[in-house]
Amino acid sequence: MIYNWVSKKIKDNKLVNEIASKFNLKTYVAQTIVNRGYDDLKKVYEYLNPKLDTLSDPYLLEGIEEAVSIIKYHISLNDKITIYGDYDVDGITSASILYTALKRLGANIDFYIPDRLSEGYGINIDAVKTLCDSGTKLIITVDCGIASLKEVQYARKLGLDVIITDHHQVPDILPEANCIINPHIKNCTYPYRELAGVGVVFKLCLALLGDEALEFLDVVALGTVADIVPLTGENRVIVKEGLKMMRNTKNKGLRALINSVGLNEIDIDTYHVGFILAPRLNAAGRLESAVLCVNLLVTDDLIEADRIAAYLNSENVKRQEIEKKILEEAIMKVENDVDLEKEKVIVLYSENWHPGVIGIVSSRITEKYHRPSILISLSDGFGKGSGRSIKGFNIYEAIKYAGDCLINFGGHEMAAGLTISSSQIEDFKLKLNEYAKIKLTAFDMMPIIEVETSIDDVLDFEGASQIGLLEPFGNENPMPMYVIESLVVKKVSVFGNNKHLRIIAGKNDVMYDVVLFNRAYEFDKISIESVLDVVGCIKINEWNGEKKLEIIAKDILVKEKNVLFFRNLYTTLVNFNDDDFRGLESYNFIDVRNIDDKRSYVLKLFKNDDSTAVIINTRYHIKEIINYFNDCNYYNFKLSNKIVDVKNAILWCFNADEIMQLPSKYKNIVFYDIPFDSKMFYNILANNRGSIVHLLFRKEDLKSSLNDICNIVPKRSDFAKVFLSIKENSDTLILRDQIYDYFNLNSIKSMICLKILKDNGLINIKESDNIFVLRRNSVDSKVDIKNHQLLKKLYMAEKSFIKFAFQILKKNVKEETA
Repeated sequence: MIYNWVSKKIKDNKLVNEIASKFNLKTYVAQTIVNRGYDDLKKVYEYLNPKLDTLSDPYLLEGIEEAVSIIKYHISLNDKITIYGDYDVDGITSASILYTALKRLGANIDFYIPDRLSEGYGINIDAVKTLCDSGTKLIITVDCGIASLKEVQYARKLGLDVIITDHHQVPDILPEANCIINPHIKNCTYPYRELAGVGVVFKLCLALLGDEALEFLDVVALGTVADIVPLTGENRVIVKEGLKMMRNTKNKGLRALINSVGLNEIDIDTYHVGFILAPRLNAAGRLESAVLCVNLLVTDDLIEADRIAAYLNSENVKRQEIEKKILEEAIMKVENDVDLEKEKVIVLYSENWHPGVIGIVSSRITEKYHRPSILISLSDGFGKGSGRSIKGFNIYEAIKYAGDCLINFGGHEMAAGLTISSSQIEDFKLKLNEYAKIKLTAFDMMPIIEVETSIDDVLDFEGASQIGLLEPFGNENPMPMYVIESLVVKKVSVFGNNKHLRIIAGKNDVMYDVVLFNRAYEFDKISIESVLDVVGCIKINEWNGEKKLEIIAKDILVKEKNVLFFRNLYTTLVNFNDDDFRGLESYNFIDVRNIDDKRSYVLKLFKNDDSTAVIINTRYHIKEIINYFNDCNYYNFKLSNKIVDVKNAILWCFNADEIMQLPSKYKNIVFYDIPFDSKMFYNILANNRGSIVHLLFRKEDLKSSLNDICNIVPKRSDFAKVFLSIKENSDTLILRDQIYDYFNLNSIKSMICLKILKDNGLINIKESDNIFVLRRNSVDSKVDIKNHQLLKKLYMAEKSFIKFAFQILKKNVKEETA
C-alpha cells in the first residue's frame, strides 16, 4: 500500500502560539487543536476540559417531556412496556440502560431484540403482532424506528402507544408515533445533534431519573464508541467520563466482560472499547441472538454475568474464525477473478459466507485494496449484501444508481446494505462500475494519511502526555498523526511472529523506538544508517512498571541519499560547455596532483593558521575524507554546500553562484578531486585575489567522477527497468517522494527516463499534487530513444567532461610547488 501523506495547512500561526502559551502546550499539540476547529480560547478550554456540567438539559430535546409523561402514565397502570432495540452495540446498550431505568421506576418492563438473519434491522410487523399478543401496551424503540412508517401505523391500529428514540437521518415523512425523540428532526433546537442512539436514550433516562442516570455513563460510552459517531461536543464528555468509570464499573455484566478479556488492571480507552469489548457484544448478534448481550448488561447475578461473558468470548472466537475464512476466500477471489484495472468497485459473492460477518470482511477488503467493496451472501437464489467505501465515493448513491437490479437497499456514504436476486448480480456489478468509472479517479484510489504537522522538537514524555489531553480519540477526533523527519536508523528487528518491525532510530542525539505493525516485509529495505521520515502517532508504552516513548508508525519513507548532489550534478551536466577548455599555463597554483596522501595534506592545511576551503565533487571522496578525519579524531571543520564563516570548510555540492566570495573568505582553496563545473574551476584560478589554489586531483579520481555521472545519465537497461515497472493499459500510482524507492534508481535519473519515455509516446503521465499516475502504452513499431535532445545533451556532456578532465590533468603546464 502506497500512502499519500497530506499535511493540514497552518491557518493561523499567531493563534497556535497563543494557545501554546496560554495552556502551556507544545507547539505541535496547539497546532493539532487548531486543526480540529477550536479557534478561540474558550472553545480550547472546553475541549481540553470536558465536564459533565456542560451537558445540555435533556428537556431541550424535543419529545422528551411528552415521552416522560407517557411512560409514567403506563407505569401507573402497570401496563407492560417493551423496549424494541437493535442487535448492534448501540442498540444493545440503549435497551439495557432504558430497561434498568424503567425497572428502578417500578415499570412492568420487557425488551425485544430482532434476529439479524431472519428479521433484519428495525421494527417488523410480525414482531409488533407478537408483542401485542403478549400484552404489551407501550413500545419504546431505541436506535431504530424513525423510518418505520407502516410498522408504527400497524402498532397504533392495534391500540399500542409508540415512542420512537433514534438518531438516524430523518425521512421526509415521519411515523405516526405518540412522540419521537431524535435530534435530527427538522426544527429541533437541541444544541448537539450527533448523539448515538444510546446517547438519545441516556437523555431520556436523565429526564426520568435525574442525576441517578449518570451511573449509566460507562455503558453509554461503550455504545457511543462502538457506533462510531463523532467524538465531539457532548459525545466527547460522555465518553471521557464513561471511560473513567469503566475501570471500577458497578455494572456487573460489564465488569464480567472486562475481566474476561484481561482489561481489569488498565485504564480502558477507545481502542479497548472499539476493538476488544464491542466486537464481543456484536458477535452474538452477528451469529446467533443479541438478547444475551442485553441480559449481560442488566443482570445483578455475578454467576450469570460470568457465564454470558464467557459465552460471548467463545462466540467472538467463532466469529473471528468465520471472518478469517471468508476474508481468505474473498482475497483469493479478488486475486484470481477480479480485474482491478477495470473494476473500481469490488463485488464478491458466495453461498458459503455467513451474512452476519460479510460487513466486517468488506471493511477488510476495502482497507486492503483501497477501493469500495460489496460482499454478498447467497442462499436460495437471493443474496444479502454489505458494502464499505472509501473517502470521496458515496456508496449509497452508487447502489442507488444500480437500484433497478436490487430488491431493496439502504445505507449512507461510507456503508450500505442490500438484497438482490442472484440472477441480477452480474448486471449489478456492471452498473456499479459504470457509475464508479465516472466518479472515481486514479487519485481517489490512493489512500491518504492526514498529518497534523511535522515535529521538529525533541519528543518527550511531556509532549506525549499533552497529546493525551486530546483523548478520547475516535470519529472526527482521530488520534493525531505527525511526521518526524530525518531519523537515522541504528537497529532494525522483527517481532510478533515475524510480522512487525521495530526500528531504533536517532535524531539530535535522542533515540526513539519506531514500531511498524504488519510491515516486516520491509525489513530488507531498511539498513543501518538509513535515513527515514516517519508518520505516526506518539504513545507512552508502559510495561512491567517501565515507561517508554514509542512512535507507532503508520508509514515510513526511506529517504533517498544524495538528492542535492545529483540535482546539482544534473544542472551542471545539462549546462556543461566545452568552448573555453584551455591549458593551465597562465594560472598560478600549487600543483600536488601526484601526491600519494591527499588526506594528510588537507589535514596539515587545516591545522595551520590560515583559513582553508576544500572543494570536493564526488560522493566517494567526501566519504573518504570524513572517515579519515574521524579516525584522526579531528573535528575542527564545517561540512557545507555553501560558503560558511568558519576557519576550515569542506564544500560539497558547492553553490557556484557564490564563487566570487570564495577568495575573500579563505587563504587556501583546494580542489580535492576533478571538478564537474569547468566554468567554476577556471573562474577561481583566474580570480584568486591573493588566495592560494591547490590542485590535488589525479587521474585515479576520474573513476569516481564517471561513477557519479553514470548515476545521472540513463543507459538502455535503465529505460527498460522503468518502462517494465509501469503497468500496461492501466494506472501505476507513484508518489514523487517514492520514485527512488519504486524504481530503485535515484530520482533524477528516474525523472529523466520518465520524460524521455513520455516524449517518445511510450508512456502517459498525469500528475496531481505529489502523485504521478503512469501508464505504459502499447507501441507497434520500434522507438529509438537515443535521438531525444536531452539524452543527446547528457551524452555529449559526459564526453565533454572527460575531455576537460584530461585537459586539466596534463602535466606539461607551468607549475609551482609548495
